[in-house]
Amino acid sequence: MELIERLEARFEQLMARVRQLEEENRSLAEQKEAETAKRQEVQERIEALLVKVQASLEER
Repeated sequence: MELIERLEARFEQLMARVRQLEEENRSLAEQKEAETAKRQEVQERIEALLVKVQASLEER
């Protein structure tokens, strides 16, 4: 029985690790999504500023 108990304990440890990794994966996916949105926002702001600069240069 000791072998079965050790196997069950090891299985529970592995399942706990799987749950931990799944949570970490969810967290990283959320962070990636936030960073992607932030990057897109910054890129849009840069493009808007570029349009303003180009318009200003054309006026001269």
